[in-house]
Amino acid sequence: MRLAPRLSTLFLSVCFCFLAACAVSASTLPVIALPNGYYLQRNKSSDIALVKRNGSTVLRGPVAAYAVHRTIVAGCVGKWPERGFSYPNETPFPESAPAKYFVLDTTTGQLQSDLERAEWKERLKAMGVPDTFRIVAPLLPA
Repeated sequence: MRLAPRLSTLFLSVCFCFLAACAVSASTLPVIALPNGYYLQRNKSSDIALVKRNGSTVLRGPVAAYAVHRTIVAGCVGKWPERGFSYPNETPFPESAPAKYFVLDTTTGQLQSDLERAEWKERLKAMGVPDTFRIVAPLLPA
């Protein structure tokens, strides 16, 4: 007789875990994790945006390319130039006149956006980012 309460408690625990797992998996979207709680995620219009841990959008995007150096996230907002390529996430972002660049210090939350390429390179250098720093396309499912 003492077995029945234990079995019902076990059954309820299993049901609760199953329901909790279903609730979590249904609302989880794929992201690219970045330092200090920032991440890249597709927004409602399917563009990739830079988002803070609390869910607020830091940079709407579309983020065409990015890279991380320690706590610095830098990249380009715009579209990839029309040209033949097979894997943009393995190809450095080509220089493009209409592209605007950004730098985010994830430690302080300071975002510098709408930068021209030359200004962007200067800011990266001032922050100690090496000259070999290359940005590539984020890889997120559509």
